[in-house]
Amino acid sequence: MKKLLGISSAILASGLVLSACGGGGGETATTEGGLPAQMAWSTYGTGTSTYADTAAVAEALTSGEGANIRIIPSDTAIGQLTPLREDQAMFTRTGDAYIYAFEADHDFAVENWGPQDVQVTWAPTAPHSLLVKADSGIETPADLEGKKVPWATANPSVQNKTEAILAYGGLTKDDVELVDISYGDQADGLKNGQIDAVYQQVYGSSLFELEATTDVQWVDMSETEGEKADAVEEVAPSTFIDSFSNGPGQEDGEEDNAVYYSVPMITKTSTDADTVYEVVSALHENFDAYKDVTQTTKGWSIDEAQVEPTEVPFHEGLVRFLDEQGVWTQEAQEKNDELIERGEALRAEWEEYVEQADEISHEDWNSWKDENLSD
Repeated sequence: MKKLLGISSAILASGLVLSACGGGGGETATTEGGLPAQMAWSTYGTGTSTYADTAAVAEALTSGEGANIRIIPSDTAIGQLTPLREDQAMFTRTGDAYIYAFEADHDFAVENWGPQDVQVTWAPTAPHSLLVKADSGIETPADLEGKKVPWATANPSVQNKTEAILAYGGLTKDDVELVDISYGDQADGLKNGQIDAVYQQVYGSSLFELEATTDVQWVDMSETEGEKADAVEEVAPSTFIDSFSNGPGQEDGEEDNAVYYSVPMITKTSTDADTVYEVVSALHENFDAYKDVTQTTKGWSIDEAQVEPTEVPFHEGLVRFLDEQGVWTQEAQEKNDELIERGEALRAEWEEYVEQADEISHEDWNSWKDENLSD
């Protein structure tokens, strides 16, 4: 089996324990290096590549800085963000759910959520794609027409990227049979015929386990420019297409293409700026300790991480770090200021929207935003 984890059993076991320490509020003890002595991070479920590299990074900070970090796993967007909102976790690592939480889109367009005051702490990138059985006859996304395609339960970020890959093949979700399934159950679902494809970050441990019993291959997304690539970007603006290797179903030296996007760590805006700065600095300073632990931990480097805000503002502590590293620009600062103002406006408009709404919905809220908020 190809290289996967290299993560201690203690860190993996910690993912099953919900810690009440390490949230965003209140005083907290620190290590000699200035990190919180105890932290909880929430992210995707065990068996996913996102969990694996997050746990690898946590272990590196535990070993190198003396911080005690617990990982809280969940397959759903709400499950990943709830520990952050309830101060049970200081940081959350998620897909585009961080954008949806900021904007109150999809699952967050409900009265007890609304726009969340969150900001980006660090933004590593990673590849994601659709894996199919080698004998399925599915070579390209276009071949998914009429097939059973996973529709990740309560995970609008994954649903959006699935639609984007379908768009590459000239399809929409109406052209396939959508199957509701949890993100972490997809590998078993492919094996037993419940679904015809799996959408995950390409180095998930469950996919390597699947490869051990089933011949698999990645759908062909070899065109990185042109109409097909444009269709992906139109559906999922946060993505770009690029190559990856050493994944399940690949021979040594073989490459396939996938959609890349940031899977960032976020925190509340109210989290202390010095704390965020120290955590980001520790991620950078300890990079050599975790860069080769999984196939995707290299994406945590400052050279590969996203260093300019796009749809959610960067935290003050991250801005300070990036400025010291010489990669923070005036253009990035102006964009960040715009996003901070948008967040304030979103939260103010939400209160007015809820007061007048007969029924709160994603579609109605987005119409309200279009009418009352400037881009």
